[in-house]
Amino acid sequence: MGYSEKDFYRTLPAAIGEYRYTKNRPIVTITHPDESHVLTLNVVPLPDRVLGHIRIERVEVNFRFRDFSTDERDRFMACFDLRFQRGGG
Repeated sequence: MGYSEKDFYRTLPAAIGEYRYTKNRPIVTITHPDESHVLTLNVVPLPDRVLGHIRIERVEVNFRFRDFSTDERDRFMACFDLRFQRGGG
């Protein structure tokens, strides 16, 4: 993802909606309010991507869904992706 680690964690609460999370770097545990299913993220800073004079900070994020139905996973990811989109042209 084209985010610094700081920006990723700043955006995360809006991206997960009603879910709760705990952070124990590099692991983020995201839990549904009724604790019926859990998502684990592994968030690892990567070297900046350099394009000419432009530097883009990056993090690698790996998702591990546990006890999510396909519909629950798709709804979660739709919200997550929407919140992490950036404007552009």
